[in-house]
Amino acid sequence: MALDSRHLQREISDEQSQPAVTVRSVGLGLFLVVALDVLAICVRYVFHGSLMTYSHIPMAMLMVLMILMFGLAAVAKMTGWVLSKGEWHAILAMGIVGAALPCFGLTGYLIGYITAPYYFATEENAWAKHLYPHLPNWLLPSNEGDAVAWFYEGLPRGAKIPWGVWVLPLFWWTTIVAAAFVMLACVAVVFRKQWVQNERLVFPAMAPLIDMASGPGDGKRWLPEFTRNRLFWIGFAIAFGVLAWNCINYFLPGFPRFPIYRSRWYWIDRALPPIRGYFGIFTVFFSYFASLDVLFSIWFFDLVFILEGGQLSQWGYKATTPYYRTGVYYWQTFGAFVVFVSSTFWVARKHLRDVLMKALGRDPTVDDANELMSYRAACIGLLGSMAYLFVWLVQMNFDPLLGFLLLLAVIFVYTGMAKILADTGMPFTSTPIGAWGMVEPFFGRRNIPLATLANLRFAWLIAGHFKGLFLPALSHAGRVSEGVPGNQRRRLMGAIGLVFIVSLSFNLLFTVWLGYDQGAYNFSSWEITRAAERHFQRTVDVIKKPDEPPFYEKHPEEAVFFGIGGLLMAGLIYMRYRFVWWPLHPVGLAISGAYLARRTSFTTFLAWLIKFVMMKVGGPTVYRKSRPLFIGLLVGYILGVILSTGIDMIWFPERGHVVHRYG
Repeated sequence: MALDSRHLQREISDEQSQPAVTVRSVGLGLFLVVALDVLAICVRYVFHGSLMTYSHIPMAMLMVLMILMFGLAAVAKMTGWVLSKGEWHAILAMGIVGAALPCFGLTGYLIGYITAPYYFATEENAWAKHLYPHLPNWLLPSNEGDAVAWFYEGLPRGAKIPWGVWVLPLFWWTTIVAAAFVMLACVAVVFRKQWVQNERLVFPAMAPLIDMASGPGDGKRWLPEFTRNRLFWIGFAIAFGVLAWNCINYFLPGFPRFPIYRSRWYWIDRALPPIRGYFGIFTVFFSYFASLDVLFSIWFFDLVFILEGGQLSQWGYKATTPYYRTGVYYWQTFGAFVVFVSSTFWVARKHLRDVLMKALGRDPTVDDANELMSYRAACIGLLGSMAYLFVWLVQMNFDPLLGFLLLLAVIFVYTGMAKILADTGMPFTSTPIGAWGMVEPFFGRRNIPLATLANLRFAWLIAGHFKGLFLPALSHAGRVSEGVPGNQRRRLMGAIGLVFIVSLSFNLLFTVWLGYDQGAYNFSSWEITRAAERHFQRTVDVIKKPDEPPFYEKHPEEAVFFGIGGLLMAGLIYMRYRFVWWPLHPVGLAISGAYLARRTSFTTFLAWLIKFVMMKVGGPTVYRKSRPLFIGLLVGYILGVILSTGIDMIWFPERGHVVHRYG
C-alpha cells in the first residue's frame, strides 16, 4: 500500500510539473476559437442550420474540440507528438471563453443594434423624432453613402466595403466590451476559490469535458484515452446512429426518422399553463452530472408554476402568458432570485473579506498564488473597468445614478447566473432577471430621463445579455483551470485574454464583411435582423408613455409577491443548510416559469428520472461506472451534428437542417 501511495503521489507530482500553457497549447487554443467563430457564423448566417452558440456550452466549440482531440490523437500515434493533460485543460478553458462571443454570444447582437436605428427607421415608427436626438453617433456607423443599407442589402457590383464608417464605432465598442470582460473576469477570479474549493460546486456542464481533457491521446493508440471503454462505444453508437439515420431523410423525404426533434405544448387543463413536451438529449447529457436534488427542484418548481400560476390567473391576477411567467408570478421569482444571489454573497463573506484584506496588503496569510490573477490585480481591475463603463454610460447621456446602479446590478445578476450554472449545468438557461429590471421598476419611467431610456438598448448589450455575457464562461474556465498547475494559471489568464481579443476582433470584422458580401438581411437571424428592430420599437413606445410610476405604486400586489418570493427563498435556503435530508434546492424557485426553464423542464424531469432509477438500482458505484456511457452519448451526438452540418454545407447550402436545438 505504501508503494502504491508513493507511486500515485509521484504521478500527481509529475503531472503538476508538466507545462500546460505552452506555445502549442496557446496556438491550438487560438485555432480552436477562430475555427469555431467561422463555423458558428457561417452555419447561422449562410447555411441556416443548427444553433451553434445558443447554449452555455456552444456546439461550435464542441465540434471543433472533438475534431482536434481525435485528430491530434492520431497524430500522437504516428509521430509521438503528445499534448499533456494540462495543455488540453488550457485549450478547453480558452475555447469556452472564446465561444462566448459569436452570434448569440455578443457580436451578433452588437452589430444588429448599432446598425438598426438608421436602417429600420421609417416615418411611421417615428424613430427619427424620438431616438435620433439622443443617440451617441460615435457608437454608430454612419449611413452616409448608404453604408448601413449596403450592409443589410449587399454591396453593389463594383463598390468597395465602406470600412471608414465602421472604424470609430468598432474601436469604441471594442474598448467597452473589453472593459466588461475585465470586470467579469475579475469577478470570476474573486469567486473561483469560494465556488470550486470552499463550496465544492459540481459544475456539471464541465464534468464530461474535463473527463475528456483528462483522457486525451497518449500516443499508444489511434483514439483518445477517454474512448477506451465499452460503455463509451455503446453510448456513442446510440447517439451517432440516431442522428446519422435521420440524415437519410434529407435525401429521401419519406424515409422514417427518429422523432427526437418534435416538441409541442401539452395542456392538462386550459386554465393552467401547458407542459412543453420535448426530449432534449443534449440537455440530458449534461444534466446527468448534476445532483438529484437540483434536477428534482427544477421540474418540481415548474410544476409549482403550472399550479400556482394557473390558480392566480383564475383569481384575477396576471401571472402567466399563458406559457411563461409574468405579472405577480414574475415578481415572486424576482424576490426569490434577489435573496438567492444575496445568499451567494453572504455565504462567501469570509472569503470576500480575505480577498479584500489580501488586496489591501493587510493579511499576508491569504494565499492567492494559484489564482488566475492576484487578488490585488482583480480588485484594481474590477474598479478600473467599472469606472470606464460608468464614464461610457455618462458620455452616452445615461443618468449617472442609474448608470452606477445598473453596473452594480450587472455584477449581481451575472453572478447569480454563473452560480445557477455551477449548480445545475443546464446548457440552455437564461438570466431569471435582467440588470435593468432590477433598477427601472423601483424608479418608475416618469423619474428616468428620456436620454437614458433612448440609449437603454446600447447599455443592454453589456447589461442585459440573456446568458450572463462572459461571467458563466469565465467561471467555467476557472473550474477547468484546476487541471493546470497552479504556478501556470497566471499565464492561462493571459492566454484567455489573448483569445478574447482575437475572437472579438475576428467576429466583428468577419460579420461586417459577410453582411456586405451576402446582405445581412438574408441572414434571417434573430440577433441581427429582428431583435434590434423589435427592441428599439419598444423603446420608442416607452418614450411615448414616460409617466409610468414605480411598480409599488402602480401594482401594489407585485410588491407583496416580491416579498413572498424572498421569504420562500429564505426558507428554502434555511432548510437546505439546516437539514441534510431536505430535497429541494433553492435554484429551482429562482428560475421557475422563465422561458428556457419552461421549455426544458420535461427534459430535466427525464434526466432526473434516469439518474434516480440508476442510483436506486445500482447506487453510487453504478453511477460512477456509467459516466463513460454518457460521455459516449455526448461525443456521438457532437459527431452526429458534424455529419449533418457537413451534409448541409455540401448538398443543402442556404437551407440547412436544425438538428441541435433547445426545445
